[in-house]
Formats: sequence, C-alpha cells, structure tokens
Amino acid sequence: MNSKVHYSKNKNTQGAVAEIIEKIDQRNVKLVMFFASTIYDFEYVSKEIHNKFSQCEVIGTTTSGEICNRGFENNGLLAISIASSEMKVKSILIEDGHRHPILHKNEIGQAMKGVGLDPSSSNISNKGFGIGFFNGLFNMEEKLLSVVYSVIEDSKFKILGGTSGDDLKFEKTLISYKGRIISNGCVVTFVKTDTPFYMKKENIFSQSGKTMIATKVDVRNRIIYEFNGKPASIEYARVLGINERDLHKYFTINPLGRVIGDEIFIATPAQINPDKSITLHSQILPNSMVDILEPKDPKKVLHETLSEVKEKIPNLRLVIGVNCILRTVYFKEKKIDQDLINIFNEYVPSLCGFSSYGEQFGKFHMNQTLTILALGWDE
Repeated sequence: MNSKVHYSKNKNTQGAVAEIIEKIDQRNVKLVMFFASTIYDFEYVSKEIHNKFSQCEVIGTTTSGEICNRGFENNGLLAISIASSEMKVKSILIEDGHRHPILHKNEIGQAMKGVGLDPSSSNISNKGFGIGFFNGLFNMEEKLLSVVYSVIEDSKFKILGGTSGDDLKFEKTLISYKGRIISNGCVVTFVKTDTPFYMKKENIFSQSGKTMIATKVDVRNRIIYEFNGKPASIEYARVLGINERDLHKYFTINPLGRVIGDEIFIATPAQINPDKSITLHSQILPNSMVDILEPKDPKKVLHETLSEVKEKIPNLRLVIGVNCILRTVYFKEKKIDQDLINIFNEYVPSLCGFSSYGEQFGKFHMNQTLTILALGWDE
C-alpha cells in the first residue's frame, strides 16, 4: 500500500486541480478523496479529478477547512490517493436522503458484497471499514446512517464520516462521487483490506456529574422542549449554575453528552428558541439522560489519542481525520492549533482530512469530535 497527499493553496481552480493531479498520481490507485474549499468551482474539481482517476473510486466534499501536516488550513484544495494491490473499494451514492433512503438498501448490500464484505456476517469489523461524507444543513445524518446500518449485521463494523461544510456560510454543502454532485444525501465507501487499520473517536470533554432527562423532544428537528419536565433553556442554565441569559455562551464549553456504555457522544446546542426550547446539532432521543460536559486539555488528550493509535498500529503511515469545525474554531481562538498539529506530526507521517459540520462514527452522528482512521504498512 502507498498513499500520496497534497494540499494546494492556488486560488485558481484549474491551477489547483492540475497541481493536485500531478502530485497524487501513482500506479494502482484504488481510492481518491478530495476536500475542497468553496472558493473553488466544485463541479470542475469533481469532474477533472474523476476524469483523471476514472478507473478507481473518487469521492469528495466541500469543507469548512482542510487538515494536513502543515496545519488547520482554510481556502485550499486537499486530496489523497491510496494505492494497493489487495485493497477492494466500492461506493454508493444516496441522493434525496430526506425522501426514501430505505430504497437504497439493496444497493448498499451489493456494494459491500462487491468488495467481499458480507453484510449478513457478524464478523466483518476486522476485515474492512466505511468512509462517509454526508451533506450538511438538512439534518438527515442519523436517518441515512440508520438505513446503512439496517443492512449491516456486525454492530462493530465502523463507518467513519464527516458532514460536509461550506466555509461557515451555512448555505449549501456539496459531495461528489465519480464526478456526480449532490447536496441532499451522502456517499459511503466500503473498503476491504488486509492492511492494519484502527478507528478511534476523540472528544475533549468529560462528565461533570450534572445530568438532565430530555422529557419533551422533537427528534426529527433536533429540538429539546423540556429537560426534567421544565423549559429546556431554564433548566439547562439552572443545572449548570449560570444565568439563563448567558447560557448561549456555554454551548460549546459545556455541551451535552449522551453516555452509551463507556463512551460519550456529544450533542452540541445550536440556539435557544423564543419558547425556551433548544435546537441541537444532533439528535437526542426522548427520555434520554444527558450529561453536561466540561472541557479537558486538548493537547494532553491528543497525545493520549495518538499514543493509543500508535500502540495499535506500530507502523503507522496515514491518518484520515474529521475534526468538528467547533473544535477547529476553539483551537484557533485559544491559539493552540499549531501546537496540536505539531503533536500530530510527532506521531503521523501523513495526515489528511477536513473540518466538518458534524461527525459520524459507527451508527452515531455527533458534534465536537475528532474521528480518526489510522492505517499502517511496511515501507
């Protein structure tokens, strides 16, 4: 196996694409992924990269920042090619995700079988993984994930995903598969490989011991009307111990955690509504207990995360990462973004990913999370 990653800051679309194609071209490419700022003509980027690598799977997304060994970047074009003699790769594009994504169940199963992953098997998690890009701004990540996982028997099989961004414009996000572009669905790529891999999610929060029950919820629209039987914003502020008028300042510092087993899945509040309800960036189910989280040291956490990854994959060569835009903004506000990249560079020879509007890990959609796919091979 081999990978080539290149990041272009050329503001001219044609020039950036030509540079990318030249730098990531190699023999026996099985998968190409690209991450594009909205300053580029996404249709041109998509078609040209597909035309060059038409014999393999090509997926791409718009971003709210690109991540590589040089930093948490913006306004650039990042791409990776992965070449392998033994890797098998197949993608499925689900359009109109808000309508009837369940109609794609057979296609999902066929894509998995096409690479040698039997969706009816209970033991495929060590044989491969999935990578997904999900359109943002239409709140369908959970529904699309549920459709994909309705086909997969092995609950340990992991899909690592990211919700596409649009440089914080919040107007329209785009994803691409083989030159075709959509704004209302997802692309999921299934990979079977003998190459050692490890998948990990990281958050920089811990439980505070302050909990609430979501007693009145609009799941589809991600709205909490009541916590503990009381108006959501009033109770959230009371439990946190602050004045309600200041609550919005604490959303990204003290987000909500859904604790499942020994893992925390973050749901970040987006806004307080006039009726005291709170709209979230991901779903919380009725009668769920949530923890109000408190922050940890991001640099210490990243060292711990990458130490674990390195222990699992001693010959680590590549990390594909999806980092929530809320984390990226926080890192830059605290002026620790370059410190964190320096930590990455201690452990990871090649880093490639993007800042997202949400993250997917396994069956779950979440916020304020870093998700990692680590691959290792002998040189």
